[in-house]
Formats: sequence, C-alpha cells, structure tokens
Amino acid sequence: MVEPNLGYKHNKNTSLDSIEEVDDLDEENDDDTDEKQEISLTDEQGSIKPSIGSSLEKFSNTEQCKNILRKMNIALWECVEQNDIETVKKLLDPEKYSNFVADPNAKGLNDWTALHMASTYGYKMICLALIQAPNGADVNARTSIQRTPLHLATLHNQFHVVKLLVENGADINIKDNENNTALHYASMQGYSHIVDWILQQKPNFEVNNLNRTPSCISLNYETFQTFLDYSKMFFLKLPKTGYTREVLGQTLLHNSREDYINRIMAKGFQKINANETKAFNERPKFQAKPKSKKLNEKFVLPPSKVGPHDFRGIAQLGRGSFGEVYLVEKIDNNQQFALKVLKKEKVLGNNLVRYAFTERNILLHISHPFIVKLNYAFQTPEKLVMVMDYCPNGDLGTHLAREKKFTEDKARFYIGQIALALGELHKNGILFRDLKPENVVLDVDGNARLTDFGLSKEGTTDEQLSRSFCGSIAYLAPEMLKRSGHTRSVDWYLLGVLSYEMVVGSPPFYSPNRDQMFNNIQKAELRIPQFLSNECRGFIKELMVREPNKRLGASKRDVDDVKMHSFFNGIDWDALINKQLPPPPVKPMRRAPKTVSLEKMFGKLEAETAPRVDGWSVLQPSKK
Repeated sequence: MVEPNLGYKHNKNTSLDSIEEVDDLDEENDDDTDEKQEISLTDEQGSIKPSIGSSLEKFSNTEQCKNILRKMNIALWECVEQNDIETVKKLLDPEKYSNFVADPNAKGLNDWTALHMASTYGYKMICLALIQAPNGADVNARTSIQRTPLHLATLHNQFHVVKLLVENGADINIKDNENNTALHYASMQGYSHIVDWILQQKPNFEVNNLNRTPSCISLNYETFQTFLDYSKMFFLKLPKTGYTREVLGQTLLHNSREDYINRIMAKGFQKINANETKAFNERPKFQAKPKSKKLNEKFVLPPSKVGPHDFRGIAQLGRGSFGEVYLVEKIDNNQQFALKVLKKEKVLGNNLVRYAFTERNILLHISHPFIVKLNYAFQTPEKLVMVMDYCPNGDLGTHLAREKKFTEDKARFYIGQIALALGELHKNGILFRDLKPENVVLDVDGNARLTDFGLSKEGTTDEQLSRSFCGSIAYLAPEMLKRSGHTRSVDWYLLGVLSYEMVVGSPPFYSPNRDQMFNNIQKAELRIPQFLSNECRGFIKELMVREPNKRLGASKRDVDDVKMHSFFNGIDWDALINKQLPPPPVKPMRRAPKTVSLEKMFGKLEAETAPRVDGWSVLQPSKK
C-alpha cells in the first residue's frame, strides 16, 4: 500500500461556491517543517502498528490524536481531488486505520465535504465509495450556501453522478440559499437530459427567490420542450408565475421585459462599492465633440475583392457584447476560417474604434506560429469584419472543463508555446493583457495559438507604464488592481496564473465574491499543492511575484529568462517553434453544421446611409 502523505495541506476547493485558499487545519503546527512531515500509521503489511493500536485509548482525546485525524481527512480530500479510488477506499477502511479512519463527512472550506468535491468533478466511483463507507457520507450534506452534492453535480453536468446520488437517497427537492433546487440548475444551464431524468422522479415544482419555477428559466428551446413534453405526457399543468419567455420557431428568446426589469431591480439592491465609486469618479473625462457631418452623408460602399458573398456560414462559434464569431467557408476554395464581426453601432457608440484597430493591426502584422493570423478585413453597412485562421480544436478553457486539469508535461508544452508567442508580442512593443484559457485556441494539429487581442496595447516600451484598467476578473495582476501602471511583466504574471490553472484546475485566488478575490490577489498567500514538482511550483511562484520588477521575465531579457527556468529543462526550443514536437493528444470538437444566413452574420447588406470606418479593409490574403 502507498502511504498517504498526511503532511499535505489541502489548499483548494474547485466549485461555483468558492475556490479560495483553505486555512491550515492544524494551527499549532503551521510552519515549513510540519508541512513536509509524514506520519505512517501502518506497518509494511498495511495493518495498524501494534504500538499505535495498543495505546489508542490512552491518547484518543489528546491534541496529537486530533491532529492525526485532521491529517487523515486532508489526505482523503487530496486523494478525492486526484481521483485516487484505491487510496480513498483504504483511508475509509477501519481494518486499515482503526480509530484513525478518515471521516467522509468532515467539512473543509465553506463546509464542503469530500462528496461535494467528488460530485463536482464527476468521480462516480469515489462518490460510491464515500457513500458506502462504514461511516457513510451524507448525500444531503450542505455547503455554507446550502448546496448539496446533487446541486453541484447538476451545475457541472455530471449526469452519472446525479443519478447515483438520487439512487442513494439524495433529496431532489432540497433548496439552497437562493431556493434553487437541482431542477432549477439543470434548467437554467440548459441540461435537457438531466431535466428529463429529474422530471421522471416526480419532483416538486418549487419557486426560487425570484418566484420562478424551473420551467420558467429554461435556458434553451430543448429544455423548454422537455418540460412541455412532460406536462403533456402526465396531463399536468406547469405552474404559472407570470414570468414567460417567448418561443419563436425552435428558439427561446431571452429578451423578456421581466428579465430587463429584474436586472434593474437587482442593481438597485446592490450595495455601493466604495472602490468602484472611486474608480468611476477618477475616470478620464472627455470633452464632448460635435458630431461629424460625415456620419450623415450618403455614400455607396465601393466593391471589394473580398466581401460577404464570398463566404458561406457554417456555425456560430461564440458571442460577445459587441459581436460574434462564426465558422465560415470561402466559397471559391472551400477553405474554413473564423469570421469575427463587430457591430459598428456598438463600436462607434462606445468609442472602441481604436481597440478594434489594435486587434486588426496585431493580427495583420504579427506573423508567428503560435498567434492567430488575419487573412482579410472588410466592412458592411452594419459590421466590421475580420477573417482569421480557424483553429478547429477549441480553446484551452473547453479542454480544462473536460479534463479538470492537465499533467505537467501537457501543460509545459502549451506554456512553452504561449511564452514564445508573448515574447514575439513584447519584441514588437505589444502587451497582450488578456491571457486566459479561453483566449488560447488549438489549431488543427493541436498547437496553441493566442487569439482575441481586443484588450492589447501597441507601441509600448520597457520604461513606459500603461494605465488602462482591463482584463478578466480572475486574471487581474496586483498592479492592475492598484492602478499603479503596468509594463510587459503583467503578461508574465498572467502566464503564472494560467500555468496554475492548467495544473491545479482553478485560478489561484478565485472567490465568487469579487471584493474578496481582489483582496486575495493583492494580499493572500500563494499556496501551491504539494503534488506538483518543485520545478513547476518554483516556476509559478517566480512568475506570480507581486512586485512587477522582480518577476521572472521582467528583465530586458524577457522571454529568454523564462525559457531558462528549470521547469523547461529538456525542451528543444528550436523544435518547439518549428512545430517539430508532437502536441499532446486532444479530444476532437464536434460541431453540428448549421447554415448561418448572410444577414445574421453581416447585417443588412444594402443601406443608403451607413458610418464608414476608414482604413479598415484588408482585401488581399495575408502571407503565411
């Protein structure tokens, strides 16, 4: 038997509740030497040592005994997190550990138990082992926000675990602190298969805090139709709450008036955040300028060598506040591209033209094997259009959601390619500033490529500080939060955060409470799991140093310093940049082809008047 490391300090729970740092359960032994200590309770045959077994009664109530039990529970959490079913069973076996058996109902951060963790990750066999243990796990245990393992399994689309929990006594009608049941979450997430199965268990149709039943908040048409079919099959009338979403053909419209009113009311009840108020009051003030007469002039868009009619829409890949991304096929050669469209009304109305041009310029002028390339840019009366390389294997965020986390070798491959891409950007005076799993896509061979340069900054120098406040909330650097100005070292910090998420499964300082997360980023101790190698732990720590000038990569050597770190020992950088190293295998992305109309992608193609953005179009194919 492999002895569990009872000196391990559990330092995270991956969940929608929280992914914060866990305080050391053993406050009296909170030092570096204790962190490395291991305690073996068994002999070589795996049985309780006589010296321990014979004296259990003497020290069962001592602090030493309590500390050992804490360490057993921490070891259990670690093994659950690693999906180590064999060790989990041994830790729960009284014949192996007698009175020191791990407690499956022990609570950690935010009252999470091992079953909450296993349900979130979808580890069915571990869930079963916890439930069937002599001191079996409580299937209806509550977190601090009253969520049960069933709530979490439903939220994370772990259908096989949902069935297992219900079959073993989980109450499908339990509500969390927002009065949502598992059926509410399955409906609002659009998991029609889970909705269908829960409905077969004949649940109560309860209302949540917003007075909505599960059927009211169906995310998509498929989920809505599942409720409808259920009501027809059992001749039931679904409860009415006065809240409706419109059904148009096979589409469920989310633009209900009540949605809008509820959002306004919710904002009215929110507490005013002093930091946000200060940031708003200190925002740059712009002098109003008279409207340009050009916007009211009539003109006809000149014919171009490439335009809307040269492409056939296949599927929608993504959607944002200012536009969408589509998979398209060029009609003359059947080559596939990712087509990004920005709504002129949004871009011009929010003074975002310079950000659109920044992205266009970077994609057009930077040629690197690990950066997405722009092939064409043109405009229609309503849209700005960029035609980019299509990477069919999805983004790292999707693959992390599937795999929970990567091995160090797999992460190292992607991190090396991303580091080379960042080095190329920095060499050209560009800050990326929005590095996160969703902005790293995998090409047809499985190599990583940076995409989405909407928040990037051009024309920077080593000495120049950028003052913009931008980025994704969980991926903000300390200097960004302090608004003290940032340089290219901000990208190396973000590489550290991304590296952590790849090998651990969640961002390092995440909290569902934004103020708490910001405080964590600026002040909390960075705790990295012991199961990672010393090289990996050191690499992440050196990238995430809070002082920008002391970070790995902050010197004038930039990416060269990063490449020299021991984490990359054995990497052939020339082979990597020339794509001569085999990428890690990836599970293919499956997308059902569905014709997308030209009007949906490009808007109305005939207009008497339309604002024109001069200098946008790039009508010749880019050189690879």
